Amino acid sequence: EWSPDEGDDESNVYQSSALRKLFSKFVNAVGCAVVGLHDSSKLVPMLTQLGARHINYGVNEAHWETLGKAFTLTLREILRESFTQEVEAAWSMAYTFMSSIMIEGLRGAIAKRAAGPKQIPASALSAVPSEQMKSAVERSWEQVQTLGTYNVGEILYRHTFTIMPEAIHLFPQEVRLKYREWSPDEGNDESNAYESPALRKLFSKFVNAVGCAVVGLHDSSKLVPMLTELGARHINYGVNEAHWETLGKAFKSALREILRESFTQE
Repeated sequence: EWSPDEGDDESNVYQSSALRKLFSKFVNAVGCAVVGLHDSSKLVPMLTQLGARHINYGVNEAHWETLGKAFTLTLREILRESFTQEVEAAWSMAYTFMSSIMIEGLRGAIAKRAAGPKQIPASALSAVPSEQMKSAVERSWEQVQTLGTYNVGEILYRHTFTIMPEAIHLFPQEVRLKYREWSPDEGNDESNAYESPALRKLFSKFVNAVGCAVVGLHDSSKLVPMLTELGARHINYGVNEAHWETLGKAFKSALREILRESFTQE
């Protein structure tokens, strides 16, 4: 995740800040799964979707087994004498349960992609950007990146709630807490949605998705399935089509605020 205070040196994979953040996403997913262990009606869809998303990451089923072994070693290192045979057996069963659901999600995504759209849908044909427009998007996105995803996410949700104040009801405190990445230095206060670390992180996911789309603008065969799957996932979030229009207006306002005079008519 790009941020202004993060170094660019990724030459040593064993001291990689990017990998630390990447694997922390797995840790956060485990945390969400642990919270949901007593409610499979919510846990199964979440893990299925999580597994499905890995279709874009080059993951295969064998990787889940490797990750499980690594996770066991990690727990043993952290818990030490508290990592008893009983605890190990319980975690082994829990991980097998979780990974099996994610693998099924991955299998379903593979099958769906094989049968899914590869071409630009008719509804989007009138909005295909020209090569000149693509270049303008790419150049301006380089400027946006210097601000950092979390900062852009905060600007974006502020504009979103200004344009559609009722959208804030999509993110009650209990929902925001699910998106909060727990860490020793992060506060627990989510009482004010307008100063929410969780919303900043949630909207930064949209910012990262835009970044991926910008990179893929010249290859619709990969971009269309990715965006189709991303849209499908929002069926569980209470999103309707009007929200996309609002988000588009908010995103334009956010770009105008960030780019200033560089946000030309072009």
